[in-house]
Amino acid sequence: MDVTADGWLSRTLRPKRVPVPWAAAVRAGAVISAGVAAGVAAGNPRMGMLLATGALAAAMRDRHPSYRLRLVHITVAVLGGAVGTATGVAFHDRGWWTVAALVGAAFVSGAISAIGSALSAAGMNLLVTASVWSALPLREPWWWPPLLYLAGGAGVLVLALAAWPVRAGTAERAAVARVYREIAAMLDAGDAGRAWTVLAPAVSDAYDVLTGYRMSAPGRDPESVWLMGMLNAAQPLLEAVATMLRRGDAFPPGASAPVTALAGAVASGAHGIPPPERRPETADERIFSRALAYAVSCLRGDAEPPAAQPGRRWGRDLSAVLTSPDTLGYALRLALCMGIATVLVSVVAVPHSYWVPMTVTLVFKPDFGSVFGRAVLRALGTLAGVAVGGVLLLLVPPGWPTVPVVFALGAVARIGIDRSYAMMSTAITPLVLILVESAAPAPLGMVLPARLYDTLIGCAIVLAAGYALWPGSWRVRVRDRLAGTVTAAADYLQAAFEAGRQPARQRRRLYRRFSELHKGMQQGLSEPPPAGSRTAAWWPEVVALQRVSAAIVEAAVQARSGAAVPSSGDVTATVAGLRRLAAAVQDWPVPASPGPLPGSGPLAGVAQEIRTAWSALPGGRPRGPGARTAG
Repeated sequence: MDVTADGWLSRTLRPKRVPVPWAAAVRAGAVISAGVAAGVAAGNPRMGMLLATGALAAAMRDRHPSYRLRLVHITVAVLGGAVGTATGVAFHDRGWWTVAALVGAAFVSGAISAIGSALSAAGMNLLVTASVWSALPLREPWWWPPLLYLAGGAGVLVLALAAWPVRAGTAERAAVARVYREIAAMLDAGDAGRAWTVLAPAVSDAYDVLTGYRMSAPGRDPESVWLMGMLNAAQPLLEAVATMLRRGDAFPPGASAPVTALAGAVASGAHGIPPPERRPETADERIFSRALAYAVSCLRGDAEPPAAQPGRRWGRDLSAVLTSPDTLGYALRLALCMGIATVLVSVVAVPHSYWVPMTVTLVFKPDFGSVFGRAVLRALGTLAGVAVGGVLLLLVPPGWPTVPVVFALGAVARIGIDRSYAMMSTAITPLVLILVESAAPAPLGMVLPARLYDTLIGCAIVLAAGYALWPGSWRVRVRDRLAGTVTAAADYLQAAFEAGRQPARQRRRLYRRFSELHKGMQQGLSEPPPAGSRTAAWWPEVVALQRVSAAIVEAAVQARSGAAVPSSGDVTATVAGLRRLAAAVQDWPVPASPGPLPGSGPLAGVAQEIRTAWSALPGGRPRGPGARTAG
């Protein structure tokens, strides 16, 4: 990862290197253009616009390989847009009541965005459609726009799920197989750091996919039980490989071959692979061999299935999320920006005034990435999109000739959402221009400059009222995520050496924390200075924390394999040292040292890595109440 603070703009503009989702792009283009074609055939361009906008909202959430998650995310996103459409229709042209309704919708949108990615997209669609339909005149019954919007989204959903009956379980098997492939890649590369930078997100994603599978599968589905067993079996294998790499042990030739074979068997649904030919020689090789044998037994279905995990206390968790200061702060800032935008367009006569609040909604989504970066990319993408849209509106006559153009723009927009926000904005801007101008035409010479001005105004509102006035929003919570990861490491260490406990849940939580930490670092590094510089200052601590976690894993693996078990006093002291480190990361000033740590014994390596992590804290150790550091 590039952690230099001066390259934030290039990181923001650089497209992501991800595979092109050709199937999803074709689905997006086909259903969006089909909506336009239906409107042309019926002689009702507004009907075509409504069908196409519903399809567009659904296509932007057609991003999950799992059919079950695809169903949830597309459905929730389209329902949010339909509610927003009904809200906008109900409060169209009602003066201050319209402003109040959009401000309230913004607060609700911001609050539910914290619950999860599906509701975050639903909240964004709710606010976008409410903004649009509060400005467009209604010529049909009030229920007609939300109904057509739902119909357009349903078209994408039907195509997205069409192969489910014949490809059921494919995405879930692929998610688990990816974990085994990454373990094999870690073996081939000899890179222990991949356990926390690459494998941690892979493990977290696989658990998310399987959780959705098991929640929707009837009863105790054998396929989901088998896949969960295979994912759980990957953990000791991952720990064995990470331990050998940390200790500098050389792997025998072809060590990754059986792991790759396991990945292929999981992906295809096979229940057996040939046994490894080479017998282990060293103690670490025997640990690896036992972990591999356990994974093979799970593949055959010989091992005991994993015990069901207790259900989460959803009501308590949901209440905590919705009432947290971060959630309420974001919701209030979004409502403030929306209030400014709606008041502004109410007093300044511009054609299709919804573009300013719509820009506020699309830019002010910190859970989708850097707000500052999205503002820059939105402005650049709109500038290019307005130019493209102007050319298309001049050259392409209304009616049937617009259908292939809409197909191409819809497909490019779907590709752009994975690769570059600027690319997506460049495609969506002319697409929305064509849809709206076909349904509610306005003079072209007025519309194109207005769209660019509206975008710049919306970005300026977000940067001023939602970003610059709130210094706390400049932070990307790197300290919070780091402290949470250290705490998860302490919990895992405590569970790993406590008699009678299985640390599987704490281990999964540690992987998830590392996944979230690396996402936060990437987001923070895309912020301009000083936020980007502060984030970069914490990178050595992230690396040190990876080494701490690797040392904990090594100690746990050795203890399970018959080596000396640390005393309860050493475990308590080491856990306390980790919690002091979490406090040092979270709050400043901090204690002057990590406290007493084991100097010898099974946890001596962990203690040494904790001391190294302490010395890696930005700014060095604090010297008093007034000490400060980056962050």
